[in-house]
Amino acid sequence: MNLADFQQCLDANGADLARWAPAERRAAEDLLRSDTAALAALAGARELDSAIGKAGGATDPSAAAASARRVTDAITRRALPAQRRRAVWQWWPIELLDLDFAPAWPRVAVLACVAVIGFTAGLSDLAVPTATSPDNDLGIVVFEPDPLAELRL
Repeated sequence: MNLADFQQCLDANGADLARWAPAERRAAEDLLRSDTAALAALAGARELDSAIGKAGGATDPSAAAASARRVTDAITRRALPAQRRRAVWQWWPIELLDLDFAPAWPRVAVLACVAVIGFTAGLSDLAVPTATSPDNDLGIVVFEPDPLAELRL
């Protein structure tokens, strides 16, 4: 193990060599016997670990576990607030309002305009040739099986 590998293991595992993997720990101990820069890096990592422990308020793992247990106990003892229940008939509009129909509105408007134009043209005399229905009766166009029979010769 070289100094760069040692520093990387310090960053990943902390200054407590007991928490390191056995192979890494043996290589680190060999490096610490021969390199003073590795000893300085270990001392800096121990200072960092102690500063982090002091900032967190816990110096030993049992105090940290007790603190975590107090927090989880306080959370689980509290009852959840009552939820507002809605009737079944009140649920469906909310689901419909949550959907995003914004991109569809221009298409729906164009479809509505085409439908209005088609309906208007269908009711007007433009769609019915005057040769087939001299009295321009709409019923003849609707109920006659082939309104354009006279035009086909």
